[in-house]
Amino acid sequence: MENQSVDVRIEINAEKMHSDRANFLKYVEFSDNVPGDGYDNPIDKTTFDSIADENTLVSWGITDNSARGHLALITDITFENVPEGFFEKPPYDVGDGSWVALLGSNRTDHNLMAKYTITFDSGYRGDALFTIDPKLQIRKPSS
Repeated sequence: MENQSVDVRIEINAEKMHSDRANFLKYVEFSDNVPGDGYDNPIDKTTFDSIADENTLVSWGITDNSARGHLALITDITFENVPEGFFEKPPYDVGDGSWVALLGSNRTDHNLMAKYTITFDSGYRGDALFTIDPKLQIRKPSS
């Protein structure tokens, strides 16, 4: 199987998030370019799961789809308790509010999984930062 870069997209509605901060996850949608990836539980947005091949480039970006088109930006991506070798190059900001990382190798007989936190600014002036905790996996090597 050929390695395909994974493009994780976050789409928000900053206007609705501002009006309903306690339930902001209702106005957040994740997607990526890998068929079959998605929410483990569609009601819980934190269960979004991207699955990539080893040694793959992963990118993250965010857009606001409200009528005002706020400038949403990812301000941080933090992984904790990452399996050894998970990253060749950990996530970093490429300067325009989007982020990239290069995954490492998976030398196990199962998918390697890591939970992480994305912190983002909705672009709505005066709003505090938002966080969400999805998952990323490195597919187990094929036999």
